[in-house]
Amino acid sequence: MSYICDRCGEMIKDNELCTCLISEKKEALKKRNKKYYLRKKFTDNLTANILKSREIKEEINEFLSIDFNKISEDKYLNQEIAADIIYNKIKENKLIGIYGDYDADGITGTAVGYNIIKALGGRVTYYINDRFKEGFGICVSGVEKLAAEKTDLIITVDNGISGVEGVKKAKELGIEVIITDHHEPNEELPDALIIDPKQKNCPSKNKEITGVGVLFKILLEVCKKFNKEVIAKKEMDLVALGTVADMGPLTGENRTIVKAGLMIWNLDKGKSGIKRLIEKIGINKEISTYELGYVIAPILNAESRLMGRPEKSIRLLTNKNTDLIDKDIDYLIEINDKRKSMVEEQIGIGDQLIDPDKYLFFIYDQRITEGIAGLIASRLMETYRRPTIVLGKTREGFYKGSGRSTAKFNLKKALDKNSKLLLNYGGHNLACGLSVNEDNISLVKSFLETEGKMLLEKENNDEKIIIDWQLQTEDINKKTVDELCSLEPFGIGFNKPVFIVKNIDIKNISVLKEIHSKFNYQGVDFIAFNQLLQRGRYHVIGFPQINKYNGRENYQFLIREVIAEDTEICELET
Repeated sequence: MSYICDRCGEMIKDNELCTCLISEKKEALKKRNKKYYLRKKFTDNLTANILKSREIKEEINEFLSIDFNKISEDKYLNQEIAADIIYNKIKENKLIGIYGDYDADGITGTAVGYNIIKALGGRVTYYINDRFKEGFGICVSGVEKLAAEKTDLIITVDNGISGVEGVKKAKELGIEVIITDHHEPNEELPDALIIDPKQKNCPSKNKEITGVGVLFKILLEVCKKFNKEVIAKKEMDLVALGTVADMGPLTGENRTIVKAGLMIWNLDKGKSGIKRLIEKIGINKEISTYELGYVIAPILNAESRLMGRPEKSIRLLTNKNTDLIDKDIDYLIEINDKRKSMVEEQIGIGDQLIDPDKYLFFIYDQRITEGIAGLIASRLMETYRRPTIVLGKTREGFYKGSGRSTAKFNLKKALDKNSKLLLNYGGHNLACGLSVNEDNISLVKSFLETEGKMLLEKENNDEKIIIDWQLQTEDINKKTVDELCSLEPFGIGFNKPVFIVKNIDIKNISVLKEIHSKFNYQGVDFIAFNQLLQRGRYHVIGFPQINKYNGRENYQFLIREVIAEDTEICELET
């Protein structure tokens, strides 16, 4: 049976929606209503108010400083035992193998482990799985290859918490294993010494540290035993990179790590390979969390996404084969460009398969490349603000991919409920990886979509715009900008503050390069990138900053959006 759509005249099969209606529903999902909230004003001190309103409990000076005691005082379950084992293995000249994951967190963690142990005089090697052939986590084939090198101790980084079979093989071969991970544990744990802030009875307060951060803290203790703490601190550029790339919240010890790491990036530019990469891609300004997360990390990630194993990425971070640095960097940039074009192409495939009536999007298709499934899921989740799982078909015939979610839907818990239908899975509340047999794919899709509906059906689709502070034009000055600079770094968990300047008379607008707008009001320049503004009286939302050009400095306001004067702005309840 079929019928003709009375909207567009196309022939439609019975029980199916016309593509015109699907497109209309998808556009409605994108066009979320915006609701504006101004944070409560507790004090006239800008910094104090931002910290208090965001429920940051540290004192101002403590928050703004780099205090290594934060890292050293917060302990994990089994952390000191692990540090003793590693210290003794180095002293005994035993070969230590770092078993890392193939994403930026695991790559940087592997490099940090290799660099520190080598600098301490230890014998060290590393192994990272081929994404397509071996999959995620410590596996039998990887253990066997490390065993062939006569490895005495394996230390995992950013993986291992679900590596039951890999650890079992290591024990059979007489290799000791230390698991360092930050993912949520499953019911069955590997038979090894485990250091994971999310494991039961772990006293650590920072449950949101990344994989590289966990290993770094253990190796910092090892360095202290050698009275060579400076060796660990030299690696904080890579720890910061992995923390930002894996979206670690920038509060507590994560913030200390990233702030200290950025100092190395901007004073010394870190490892020689990284210095050359920065030159090649043309970064000629101070490096921030943006450059780490959105420019450098994707280049390091691209190799494993497309080729399977990040051989050249890890070589770049460990300064191995320095004669090949330029050749490796050119290769990584080329692979990343190819990755970008593949994502753009396959985003379209994923978007076509979305059912806008679902509260969770579960997409699987043989045209999707499993290595970029997580990027596609992330982009679709950001566009539609719905949990999204994207799977591609592997060479072996099963489906494998990743999921991304909002804070309202815990992916790991949802997968736990369906664990018996999955070949493998892992992750946390906001991100996951999974693989499913073709025979079970429809059932898993149905169960997860039902779970999404049960938890999210009552949620509205409004976008909440939170404004930190109201400024007057006279407040857009050196004092304000310097105060905001002292609050950096900004990122996940500590977003860049948002400001509003009310009742701005926009006129005498200059159009820059046909797509940008600029105007001056009461002596202050207001800039709107990729927006063509209209004359009139508005509130403007954005961020004050310093503009340096030809040796001159002036303070301006970068506009994020312009809203009507009569827009309702509510006080945010805390």
